Amino acid sequence: MIAEFIGQGLNDDTEESVGNHVCSALNSLLFNDVTFFTAFLRSKALKELKPFIRKAQDNGTKFTIYVGIDEKITSKEALEMLLELDIDSYVYSSKQFIYHPKVYLFEGELRKRVIVGSSNMTKTGMFYNVESSLLLDFTSEDKSGNKVLNQLKEYFEPLLEFSSDNLEKLTQDYISYLVDNQLISIEKYESEEDYLPGTHDNSKKRLKNPKIGVLGNLEVSESGRKTKKYKLKITEEYLEKWDGMFERMKAYKEEFGRTTVSKNHPDKTLFGWYYKQKLIYNDPELEMPTEHLQKLESIDFYFGDGKDERSDYIRKGWLKLLRKAIKNNENITQDHRYTFEGETLGTWLQESKSDPETRKLIEETGFSYDKKSRSPDNSAKRFIRLLKDDSNPKKQKYQSMFNSRIKHRKDDISSSLVEELNNLWKEKFKEERSWVKKSRVQDYTPEWKKFRYDKNQNPEGKWYKGKSHMGKIYEWVWGKKRHKRKMDLVIDKFNEQELNELRAEGFPID
Repeated sequence: MIAEFIGQGLNDDTEESVGNHVCSALNSLLFNDVTFFTAFLRSKALKELKPFIRKAQDNGTKFTIYVGIDEKITSKEALEMLLELDIDSYVYSSKQFIYHPKVYLFEGELRKRVIVGSSNMTKTGMFYNVESSLLLDFTSEDKSGNKVLNQLKEYFEPLLEFSSDNLEKLTQDYISYLVDNQLISIEKYESEEDYLPGTHDNSKKRLKNPKIGVLGNLEVSESGRKTKKYKLKITEEYLEKWDGMFERMKAYKEEFGRTTVSKNHPDKTLFGWYYKQKLIYNDPELEMPTEHLQKLESIDFYFGDGKDERSDYIRKGWLKLLRKAIKNNENITQDHRYTFEGETLGTWLQESKSDPETRKLIEETGFSYDKKSRSPDNSAKRFIRLLKDDSNPKKQKYQSMFNSRIKHRKDDISSSLVEELNNLWKEKFKEERSWVKKSRVQDYTPEWKKFRYDKNQNPEGKWYKGKSHMGKIYEWVWGKKRHKRKMDLVIDKFNEQELNELRAEGFPID
């Protein structure tokens, strides 16, 4: 089965339209039975299809159409043209619901084709409006295709079997009845308007439609056709909305300090407008209006790659932070552990060292890459100053800072500063400041020995039993029995008799 998407209206091109697909299906002479279900019908659409309908009829094709008359869009002239074309036609009208299908069905001995979507049988619906449809083309043996076709026919059975109470055979007398009761419209061929008000959305401007090219030459095949992309253009709607969008861009820059808009920005229309400015500016066939260009340049609109501007924006932020650190007489280093106002300024300085342009801007602030790292005493003094000035210090924050910048340098820090830091830590956190690195490995040797000598819990005096006996120390002891490296960590905590017992129970002891 061949499945294709038909999109029309976003481009001026009328080749990729439902109207052309209908004409091409009729022109192929592959189908001998054609059935249309359409909510609205206008004579201008039938005029485009008329030569292809005639050709198919001359080849023996049978036509049936089921048309609606809701909202008075279907016209007297269109219905009369159906009679002129000798098409077996029926009008569907319900007092409760609107008849709204758009289905074009083509059946032949070898192939079937279904087009279903949003296009009514009006000239705008078939060639100009923004519409979308799906086309299915399949052989008579295709199971999936025939499944869809059977479902379609089962649904429309009340119409196809002419059993629906809402169906009327189209005759000239019935057309007169519809006109007399103002149930359909009457077209004026010299204009786009109708006699009856409210038939169309009259707020839409009546502009000249694109010219319809050659019809009936589309081919449906497995290879498919390349869909034509949207063509960039400056429209009347675009010009009308431009000033309003520019004001939104100005507000965006005031808030974020840049003119590049991320695709993930909540206002997707602002992103689309921003992106379109760049496309128009760089398009060889379009010329951006001078007034637009001047306004964009007045806010330093960036027409290049947004990534470059964002990188520059980030760099400016780091440079601003660096100048502030210099102004505060910070002992700035390119060490990865150096932070200022919670930002890893030292890491950025280190990473920027190899970028000539950024390095030049950094050195213009007064920072020198030749300067050595902060001395141990200076690090200790800064740590003490930060902790002393913090009225609500978070212990975890200062513990991490102490571990990374101070603890390993104790031997190089003056004893007076070590004492001052210890006293300040006790004052702030109500505990002694330890300089000894604690092992992260929990030692359960005392609990293990207690288990061994507990007559009630372990009457056999075993060093290793099941988890139900040993509880939380089971995995820890199992690790000692499995790995000699782990056993060696605690082997000095056992006497000779205990070592013999452990060895006898299979623990890896030399």
